[in-house]
Parts: sequence; structure tokens; C-alpha cells
Amino acid sequence: MLQIRDDLADKYSSVYTPEVLTTLSFMAQYNAEQKRLINERTQRRLARIKSRTPITFLDPEVEIKDTGIKVQDARDGKFVGAVIPHDLQRQWLQGTGPAAKPNSPVKANLRNVAYALLSGADGWMFDGEDALGQVTTMSLDNQVSLKLAIARDPLFLDVAEQVAREMNNWARDFFGRAIVINWRAQLDFTTKIFRARGLHLDDRHIRLNGESLSASIVDMTLYVVNNHKTLLEAGSSIVLYLPKIQTAEEAGFWNRMMTALEGHLGLDEGTIKVYVLVEQLEQTFQLMEIRAALGLHFVGFNTGRWRLYQQRLRCQLLGPGFHQSQH
Repeated sequence: MLQIRDDLADKYSSVYTPEVLTTLSFMAQYNAEQKRLINERTQRRLARIKSRTPITFLDPEVEIKDTGIKVQDARDGKFVGAVIPHDLQRQWLQGTGPAAKPNSPVKANLRNVAYALLSGADGWMFDGEDALGQVTTMSLDNQVSLKLAIARDPLFLDVAEQVAREMNNWARDFFGRAIVINWRAQLDFTTKIFRARGLHLDDRHIRLNGESLSASIVDMTLYVVNNHKTLLEAGSSIVLYLPKIQTAEEAGFWNRMMTALEGHLGLDEGTIKVYVLVEQLEQTFQLMEIRAALGLHFVGFNTGRWRLYQQRLRCQLLGPGFHQSQH
């Protein structure tokens, strides 16, 4: 049985819809496995520290657990992968930022989305980032903003028109020309990508039979259930951005959850596409295996913003000469 704390089910009824709650109950079957994977992650790390054993590559002769894929086959490309959809084939520039601000009204939150979709970026990763879940109801505000924007709600369109006007006023002073020519058409240019919280986190608002429910399950379910019909009717892809994956087994777990969610919603397997953020050391020893484990859902790895951060840090440490020598 799902329990939503306080009166949030009423306050956020636009995202805690009956279909969402039914689907959350269905997806809750994966909650125990999420807890097991995180416990094993912790124990694996402690064992390495105790034995002073370095991280190594997987044995090529073993199977990636619970995937049916042999490690060597993953490395050789012997698995079924995804066709890259039209709106993800060019992602030269991706922006990132949440669709909400801390403790802010809906209209203020929608400005974040409007600026993102009017930016001209090929894609925008709307961040459901780990920290959002720790700021009152910010994770839910994020979902509200995205649902209103994706549905082209009149409130969002009013905000977007105002933001476009402000952007052009600034641009005329700075460039001598407008930068948003047709704001309604511009809203459709940027591919929307949603970053769910990682497997290591639980949602602070929902409990399942008295036990915490995985934040990954909650974020993925709310975003996909609330927006999949509108996105597909508009010819847009349903795209998730997966953080904090450490092993191919964990990637396989994500794959099974997405396949189950697709089946529950009557979608073809592979309808949901994913980028995987590379940010964990253990993960870098299993990249080909992670790609294979995600099968029809995988479209790419993302490391770009971390490289930029590292270069910026080097510039700060080594001085302007380093920065200039790299260009």
C-alpha cells in the first residue's frame, strides 16, 4: 500500500494522478531489488577497502547478472541496440538545469523551462537531481512544471511569451537584433530530457507498506506516465538521463524497470530512451557492458560537462597560461 505524506496527494494531484498511483503500485515490485543492489554496492566497496583490492574489468566469460548477455558478447557488440530517434541524432549542445526553483510559485518555476526551451540548445536535461529531493517539495514542483510545459498549458505559454520578449529586449541592446524570431516554433526545437534521481536514494514523500520507496522508481514513473502521450503525439522522444550507475547489473535493473513500465503503459519496448552519465570509477570498467545491458533503451553516454568542469578547475589551479595554451 502506498502512503503519501501529509496532504501532498491533494496539493499535487496534477502529478499524483490515479494513473500515476496505479503505476507506482505496479512498479513497486522493483523496490526490494533496488534495496538489494545498493546494499551489494556498499558491501562490494567495503570489501575492496578491507582487502586493498583494485577495481578490475569483468571476466569476459561470465554473464552480466540477470541480463542473459555474456560479457565478451557485450564487448564484441553482439547484442540488440537501439536506433537513435530523429530528435536525438544531433545533440551538439545540451543545457541542464531544473524546471523549478526552491520554494517558488508555479509561474516562477515555469520561467526556468521557458528559458531552457527558448535557448536554442539541441537538448535540455531537466534536472530531477539528487539534491532536489531534499528541498521540501522541489522534486514535485519540478514534475508540475514539466507537465505544464510539455502540455503547452496556457499558463506556460503566457510565461514563455514574456520570457521571449525579455530575451529579445536584452539581445537588441547586446547584439543589436532579436534572437527569438518565432517563440512558439522555438519551443519545439529543444529535445526534453529528464534526469531521475539515482538508485542510492529513496523518495521522501512516499512509503510502500511502511518502507521507503526508491526515488528512481518515483521520478521515472511520474515523468513518463504524466507526459508520454503528449510527447509521442508531438513526435518527440521520451528521454531519461540516468545518473550514478556503477555496474552493468545496475544498468540491467534499469532496463527491466523501463521495459516493465513500457509494457504497463502499452508502449513498445525501447520507446523510452536513455543517456547514461559517466561519473563513477567502477562504472568506467564496464561501459560496453552497461551499453549492452540497456539494450533498446540506450542512446549514449554523457561525460561532457564533467570534462568542462575538470578543465575549468585546472585553469584555476594552473593559471591563465594553461587556459590559453589549450585553445
